[in-house]
Amino acid sequence: MSQAVEKAREGLKTALLQAVSTAAEKGQLPQTELPEFSVEPVTDRVHGDYTTNIAMASARAYKLPPRKIAETICENLDLSGTYFELHEVAGPGFINFLFKPEFYAAVLADIDRLGKDYGKSNFGQGKKVIVEFVSANPTGPMHMGNARGGALGDCLSSVLEWAGFDVYREFYVNDAGNQIQNFALSLEARYLQLFKGEEAVPFPEDGY
Repeated sequence: MSQAVEKAREGLKTALLQAVSTAAEKGQLPQTELPEFSVEPVTDRVHGDYTTNIAMASARAYKLPPRKIAETICENLDLSGTYFELHEVAGPGFINFLFKPEFYAAVLADIDRLGKDYGKSNFGQGKKVIVEFVSANPTGPMHMGNARGGALGDCLSSVLEWAGFDVYREFYVNDAGNQIQNFALSLEARYLQLFKGEEAVPFPEDGY
């Protein structure tokens, strides 16, 4: 996948941590451990491209209203060197950001560099996965379920491979066991009946 996306997120998180540190040095925020917070894409693009809940996450530790914390962070926030620009402080204290044009240029450069591998990730980290699909039963008629299962199973396997998993496709063909034995006996009986007549050759009780 494009490295620009992860670089953008990490760059924004680093800038936020630095803003908190600067505000603490000025006495605007307490000198205390900052709780975990999120930096993630917004659910509604009307509010920007990325958002953080750092103000809400730290409200209890700082004993301050989240919006006040958000405004203090923004006052000390330096986004130079990141792919973002400040958009707004919203609601109870969300801080929303917009991508700079440089971000989109970086993504296009990544697409050109990665070529056909653009979109792949290492999320699976090589973990082995078996995808079992389509148990082709030669003793019965083929139907849409067989066709659909094959297509979906292969697509799912391909998606998992692109996500970094080590995928093994398991395509079962029922070519052994009681069903196949009965199928063979059924074929033999029908063949002999063609020449000797159905009355002369009994058909297997469990035949097809």
